[in-house]
Amino acid sequence: MPKENRQWFKSRARLFLLVNLLIIFLIFIFGFKPNAFQKKISSKDLAYYNGKSINVSGYVCDEADLDYKSRRLTFCANGKTLVTTDLYPEYNYGDFIKVSGLLQEPAVFDTFNYDSYLARYDIYSVMYYPKIVLEKGNLNYAQKMFRALLRGKWFLKSVIDQNLNEPEAGLADALLLGYRRTVLSEDLKLFSRVGLSHMIAISGSHITILSAMLINFLLALGIKRKHSFYIVIIFLILYPLITGLSASAVRSAIMGGLAFMALYYKRSTKLINALIFSGSIMLLINPQILRADIGWQLSFLAILGIIYLYPIGENLTKKILEKLRLKRGREKFLKNIFDIINLTLVSQIVTLPILLINFKQFSLISPLANILVLWTFAPLLGLLIIAIFASLIFPYIGPWLFLPNYLLLKYIFIMVKLLAAPSWAAIAVNNFNWFYGFGYYSALAFIIYRYNKRISRVPAGQTKKRSF
Repeated sequence: MPKENRQWFKSRARLFLLVNLLIIFLIFIFGFKPNAFQKKISSKDLAYYNGKSINVSGYVCDEADLDYKSRRLTFCANGKTLVTTDLYPEYNYGDFIKVSGLLQEPAVFDTFNYDSYLARYDIYSVMYYPKIVLEKGNLNYAQKMFRALLRGKWFLKSVIDQNLNEPEAGLADALLLGYRRTVLSEDLKLFSRVGLSHMIAISGSHITILSAMLINFLLALGIKRKHSFYIVIIFLILYPLITGLSASAVRSAIMGGLAFMALYYKRSTKLINALIFSGSIMLLINPQILRADIGWQLSFLAILGIIYLYPIGENLTKKILEKLRLKRGREKFLKNIFDIINLTLVSQIVTLPILLINFKQFSLISPLANILVLWTFAPLLGLLIIAIFASLIFPYIGPWLFLPNYLLLKYIFIMVKLLAAPSWAAIAVNNFNWFYGFGYYSALAFIIYRYNKRISRVPAGQTKKRSF
């Protein structure tokens, strides 16, 4: 390509990046306004009648959110309302119902902006245990297709629940299908204490770590790197379908896919452009996620860390392995361990301020916990999928087919409880705010800048270990 054309493409690419950065910046600035990007409520909206008793018909327009005590329904009728009801009778996506009860505004908590959290889903009203009557109604073609997809997800969950006991079944549902609330709140606290919450919550870092572990697992089985890469790409496409195409799963798959590309191709410049572009598109679709969706914030930052920080740990790993001069098999095994540590540390480093501000806790034992537990991730999901389909063919021996999964899940619970036991496993941090967060990210950006500058000055004749 002629030099003039290359310059033309570079200038257009730079302009494209600046436009997308400007979009993100403007959404961030306008987000300071009270109730920014939230819908203006009119008399046509159901939320206009907050504080009054209502009797209205509509339908359940999203998958029900279940825990061990209640069922949360997204009820659509001139706006969305979050309806909390009993586990039974069962209501779920596509059911037409009439609800009667008190319509309320989301409660305001000291430590949690519940109204903003719901507003990102365009939910401005809540109801608690209203009277519900099932009615008749018809879904359109797209809604029927989505319900069919969800029914496939529910079927997979039912197979898991039939063949595993609690709490192992709840953890399996969370890991494979994204049902975070199926894990007991006490266990969720333990996972958070040891820095393993990312195993349960679907996020960009979750998908990235899973993809990296999956390709290492496939390579260990002797599958060629190119074929392993294609399998991971298929997984990134299918995984959101398995989870019912939830918004968080789709966003996480996009971001996780970009981060996986960064690990695989090591072309940070193009990938950062793709990340910024995908981020601006997501924010144009729903600008409220920039401030109200902690999961999106953690995902975006984790991907940035993987693009810019992961190579530093990768180069360090290479130097250590070169000095050890191990046999190929041992070297590959040790490299996989270092990769897990590297990914975990990178995610923790770049997301630390957000975690401290929102959760007031820092896990000291997280690196060890990830080494001891995270290796189960890829084989566990693979064995779960195999066991599900095998149990359909041989239903009478289903529990035996799920036995390897039970042992791995039991191992995870045992390790989490042991690691969470020491008083020093996690420390409380109550005074960290965004002023300190800004200083932290400024220092981190300076360290990355200095490292990149030093790498770019490698003398001629020596091979650069990483091109940024």
